[in-house]
Amino acid sequence: MAVNVPPAGSRGSRFPKFPGFMARFMSRMQTAMFRRQKGGRTPGGVPALLLETIGSRTGETRRAVVGYLQDGPDAWLTIASLAGTARNPAWLYNLGKNPLATVELGDGRRARVAATSLAGVERDAAWKRIELEAPEYMKYLDATDRQITIVRLAAIPSPAP
Repeated sequence: MAVNVPPAGSRGSRFPKFPGFMARFMSRMQTAMFRRQKGGRTPGGVPALLLETIGSRTGETRRAVVGYLQDGPDAWLTIASLAGTARNPAWLYNLGKNPLATVELGDGRRARVAATSLAGVERDAAWKRIELEAPEYMKYLDATDRQITIVRLAAIPSPAP
């Protein structure tokens, strides 16, 4: 179980980098909208989930609304695209330091998950699937020169009582 964080690229689409207080405010707004709307979708129509990680520098709970593809009954694929920017999303750094997280789905279900980045044949197969089911992400491959990571979030079974 490991999440590899590739180096930032040298080019990418423009995406604002907010100061800390503004980023936290935006995150709270996204979380509230996600819960109020009972889930949501990305602008391209991909289902979204709420990912809770532990901040890699602060140790505090961080939340991000991210698009996903179902990957079996208890696993989800997320794409660390950050709209094709040269930098990686903060949640990827958080998972790189601590691959244990929590997901919240639109129906209110929550699950503890273990994150793993895909590599090799598995990663190639995921990109082929993304091309068919979530084509909005394909344009980000051309927008940046960094490697866009695909992360599998697999539910951790609860211990038996």
